Amino acid sequence: MTGAPAAAWLLQTEPVLNPWTWTLTRTEQYLISIGLFALFAVVAGVVYALGRPLKRRVGDDEAVEAIQSLLLTLMGLAITFGIVVVWRLRAELSEAFTFIRVGPTDGVRVLVLAAVFGTAFTVTRITKRVIRRGSEADAITAHQKEVAHHIVQFLVFAPAGLFSLALYGVNPQSLLLGASAAGLIVGLAARQTLGAIVTGFVLLLSRPFEVNEWVIVDEQEGIVTDISMFNTEIRTFDNEVVVIPNDRITDDEIINRSRNGKLRIQVDVGVDYDVEVAKAMELAREAMYALDEVLGDPAPDVVIDEFGTSSVVLTLRFWIPDPTVERKWAAQNAVIDAVKSAFEREAVKIPFPQRELMAREEADGFRLAGEGRGARAADNGNDDVERAVRRVDGAEADRGTPATAVTDPTVAIESGQTGDTQPRSVEGEYIPAVERVESAYDLSDPVEPMDHDDD
Repeated sequence: MTGAPAAAWLLQTEPVLNPWTWTLTRTEQYLISIGLFALFAVVAGVVYALGRPLKRRVGDDEAVEAIQSLLLTLMGLAITFGIVVVWRLRAELSEAFTFIRVGPTDGVRVLVLAAVFGTAFTVTRITKRVIRRGSEADAITAHQKEVAHHIVQFLVFAPAGLFSLALYGVNPQSLLLGASAAGLIVGLAARQTLGAIVTGFVLLLSRPFEVNEWVIVDEQEGIVTDISMFNTEIRTFDNEVVVIPNDRITDDEIINRSRNGKLRIQVDVGVDYDVEVAKAMELAREAMYALDEVLGDPAPDVVIDEFGTSSVVLTLRFWIPDPTVERKWAAQNAVIDAVKSAFEREAVKIPFPQRELMAREEADGFRLAGEGRGARAADNGNDDVERAVRRVDGAEADRGTPATAVTDPTVAIESGQTGDTQPRSVEGEYIPAVERVESAYDLSDPVEPMDHDDD
């Protein structure tokens, strides 16, 4: 038999609805349609608004959501029927049903399919409840709960789907062969996307990290907020959300700082070379052990790291429980403050950077240094001494006072590259004449003026 009798109830409404539906204008049809859609929106809002208090009262969120879906489905069918009536589409809808052949055999098949998929749905709902109770009892984690639920769904609905194909005479084997060829084409075109999906399954099964764990992945450090089939979301400590494709995660190293339930932190501190190192180590160890932020087991430890340029560097090592970045910062701040206070109390000096400078005596001669350049005269013997004495002689003529050699060692500065005989000081200011000469010669006696050649 055809599908026309199955839709006869639509045509039976025609004598009742004809008196007013055929008199509707196009504008009225639009207005009624808009009103029906608005009515559906209002009803949907009321259903969802009543769902929250109903969930709190009943305590079964899934049952309430199922009732909401059923009510909205019935409301959608009623609105659809109203649209069909208003726009006078009952005949067209009846003709559409004529292409569907419905007989006793078809009815039995529909009932069997309904029973099969209803059973599959019931099994998955029951297993989901069991898995959820196991998660609430801490028998499994939230991550394991999601993985187990998806596996059960696949194991239940896949046989149900194959059974439905066989019920209608479709050979699943031939369908799988066609799907294999199509899958090869799709796989070549979308290998990156499929790779991300496969990687998502690997992450769900291998579980290198879970939601709410502190990880470092692909140079991104933060808390895992979501793991999907395609990507993983991480919230950094700057409150930024970083989305990383799963295929990139498997290609990079993963550091999970939350997995073991504790984390070791290291802080370096330097002590003066004059301090007894063993005493400083014991003070630091006792200061860390007394802190609540630091675990007592494993106990905090102190090791000598290196001989620094200004101090002996000690490495303070301690553990924190249930690692989070907040606990890390709090413990690190507490350790630094406690160790510093202990060192100050016992007069253990934490030195500033220091440099030790040592002078080296020249073998012989003296040094003349100009601004931006050095004029060396250590190996020129008496000629250099004579030039120096000439400058002192010129200074005597300018000042009108006897010139004497300098008793304290320093550097004589002569002017730049112009040959100007007026010297500069080290700060760059001009002075009347040379006042200091560093020399290995004995120039402590007054210098006698020398004859000048008149050129």
